[in-house]
Order: sequence, then structure tokens, then C-alpha cells
Amino acid sequence: MKFDFLTGFVQGVARARNAAKDMERMNLMGDTELAQRGLQRNEIATYAFNKHFKRR
Repeated sequence: MKFDFLTGFVQGVARARNAAKDMERMNLMGDTELAQRGLQRNEIATYAFNKHFKRR
């Protein structure tokens, strides 16, 4: 039981780090490059969160 909690916590931290890396990378992109990916600058955080935390 405790192991499941710890595993879930570690997985959550890994997902959060990956989302942060994506946000950092996308924040360095220009608006044109984001638009080519179908994104606006104000959608970066939502996109990264959904990519790494939404259940599939």
C-alpha cells in the first residue's frame, strides 16, 4: 500500500518535470512556430498539462 503511494508520487513528479520542460521549450519558440503547432502562447501551460496528466 505504501509502495503504491510512493510510486504514484514519483510518477507525478516525473510528469510535472516533463511538463515543465515542455513549457520551457515552447516558451522559447516564436509565435509563428507555435502557430504551426496549432498553439497560441497563452495555451502553452494547458497543452503541457494535458499532454502529461490527462488520462488516456
